[in-house]
Amino acid sequence: MIFFIAYSLILAILVKTNNEILALLASPVALGLGLTIMIASMIIGYLKKASTINWHDGFATGGLLVWYAYWQPEFGADAPMFLLYPLYFAAFTSILTFSLINKADYFDVESVVQLRYLEKITRFNMPFVIGFVFLGLLITRHYALYAMAMTFFMVRHTMIVCLEKIDSH
Repeated sequence: MIFFIAYSLILAILVKTNNEILALLASPVALGLGLTIMIASMIIGYLKKASTINWHDGFATGGLLVWYAYWQPEFGADAPMFLLYPLYFAAFTSILTFSLINKADYFDVESVVQLRYLEKITRFNMPFVIGFVFLGLLITRHYALYAMAMTFFMVRHTMIVCLEKIDSH
């Protein structure tokens, strides 16, 4: 999810430096663009026209664009979450990518069996998680809801991509 990580870091830098571009990112145009990216990514993923990594990356990046555009007018540009959440997203996604996804080829048999078991019993499948992300974007009263939804999304993404990598060999 390289674009999501990169956009998270760029957004954090823009917020920290109070860059003029933030006004554009908080506009209705950015909101529409983010929603378009999210919906297009879901359709592309459903039709299997892109790999799981790519459509998840597009969905997450579009979601971050929607989050800032929709939430910034309500909370103000100086709210700490606009710096901290993107940093958290970039760090957490990077850790999952480098420590699990990139090492999936080296999982031992027992780890693969446990991962398949976890994937099978997981109560939150990808459509549920995507719905949770949209809900987290809409409900601004609970400011941690979007971060929790994206955490579930990233964990679910990691499980799916690890199993895809294992199955491809």
